[in-house]
Amino acid sequence: MSSFALVRRALAVAVAAVALLAARRAHAWQEAHQTGDDVVVRIDPTGGADVKHGIRWHVVRGPLKSIDVVHVDPSATLEPDVPILSDDGRTLLAHASRRDDRTVRITIDEPRALMRGNFTFDVRWHLDLVASRALARDGATWRLVLSSPVATDGFDAARTVLDFPAAPDAPQPIVADTGAVDDGAVATLRREPGRDLLELVRPHVARGESPVWTVRVDPRALPDVRDPRLRPPAGAGEPAAEPDRVREASLAVGLGALALLFGLCVGRKTRAFALGCAARGASSRALLPVPDAARSAIAGLALASGVALELYGRATLGAACVALATLAAALRAPTFKPAARGPGRWLALRPEEAFAPAPSTWTGDALAAILVLAGVAAVAWFGRRFDPEAPWLVALDASAVVPLFVTGRASQLPPDGARTAAPWLARLFRALRSLPELRVRPWGRVPLEGAAPDELRLLVLPRAALPGLLGLEIGLAWSATPVGWSNAPEVLARVLEGSPAAARLAQELPETRLVPGRRPDERVARLQPRAPTRAATTALARTLSEAFTDRRVAFPPRAWTSPDRRKPRPRPPAEAAEAAA
Repeated sequence: MSSFALVRRALAVAVAAVALLAARRAHAWQEAHQTGDDVVVRIDPTGGADVKHGIRWHVVRGPLKSIDVVHVDPSATLEPDVPILSDDGRTLLAHASRRDDRTVRITIDEPRALMRGNFTFDVRWHLDLVASRALARDGATWRLVLSSPVATDGFDAARTVLDFPAAPDAPQPIVADTGAVDDGAVATLRREPGRDLLELVRPHVARGESPVWTVRVDPRALPDVRDPRLRPPAGAGEPAAEPDRVREASLAVGLGALALLFGLCVGRKTRAFALGCAARGASSRALLPVPDAARSAIAGLALASGVALELYGRATLGAACVALATLAAALRAPTFKPAARGPGRWLALRPEEAFAPAPSTWTGDALAAILVLAGVAAVAWFGRRFDPEAPWLVALDASAVVPLFVTGRASQLPPDGARTAAPWLARLFRALRSLPELRVRPWGRVPLEGAAPDELRLLVLPRAALPGLLGLEIGLAWSATPVGWSNAPEVLARVLEGSPAAARLAQELPETRLVPGRRPDERVARLQPRAPTRAATTALARTLSEAFTDRRVAFPPRAWTSPDRRKPRPRPPAEAAEAAA
């Protein structure tokens, strides 16, 4: 090999060695995106706020070594430890430190543990809202301005929960420029014992955007804040505004009118129910055991007091007063001791006399209910302009009117002889009268010293009845309940003792107990339908009618049209010879 070839080979080896030694280290491809930020701010009475950010990141390709949280208040006190929760349940650790006045860097202890997946960084700090000027005075209320860190990437549904101490006036999101309530904000208010939680949702946060919320706060929610900028000393600044005497007088007149009107309604309802009870020999009762006049006054004053307390921010005490007004307006079922009836006669009545329609109060009650509902809806709509909770409070107060419509009704009164059962029996009468095999008549008991029936039943008989069947009587049996009176239909089968009808009854219903009837030789079986309905009662009446139908008698009567197969009886010889002669 020539010297030139050796030199050329040595030069190639040197160039390759220099290229290998001078080659730079290659970097792997990494990709991660921010996918959300849930914020919870718990504010204490001194104006301090514990801020918790649940920052969610999606790692496409790791490792993820650190992230930056931009636009953090310089006065915030960071918690150095940052837990990281992965979707698979692992808990990792990172540390927070200031990179500059507005930026916090989160450094992951084990970057290779974040190679792929979804991770939530639990970043926390404490912020003094007074020192940071996040709280500012806004007339009689305070204004709170909170901003979240800048979004590294765009994401949806940024949720912020502001946890305030409870106050008479709830926190509200407002428009920063005008101070008006922000009706376009997606806000949810939850009032819990001792706390008011306002949840705010931003549907979408763009890349590089920092969500900002402006909230109106009741100063009574932060009683320990004494900063003179927020609570000027007594006598400082502008003089106190003169109370609105016209508004106070109008409110007092309106509450007085409400108390008077509701008390009069309760008194009128009580008197009307007492008259109805007296007409039927009963004594009216109320849910509160106090005299009627005092109870009407209690109802009116309690309702007016409840409304006044709600207007001044004492909703719990106001609801208790409204509950007292509701109890004072309610009526119980009357006390009733049935008197012994004198002798009477059972007579068949004409349908138009037995089922004469009684005057109904449903039209007036329905009209009154519609007017009350319309008034409540109008007041709720009008109050919504001043307070979002006004419709709910109006609906709560309107519950005091409910006892005027659902208690003290005719259904709570004792049965009034024939008139109470007439509507139910009239419909059953029409159903049974349509059956051709039955005879149906209204059957009333008329006292010997009276002209109007005091009890009404239906008398049902098959058109071809077995001998000894006196009739099937259908009526309503009444029983007292804690809230009024209830009825149940029953059928009385009346037969003569020792008759074919009595034998058929013993054959069809051997376990039925028979009791004496109106006559010495009469026996009665008391039967009830399977269900207390007209359909079940009609079915029982048809079944009993078929059982007591005489099969030897055809109904309707029919003429014999087939050939006569009977043969003449043979005559004796003497009778035949006599006939021939």
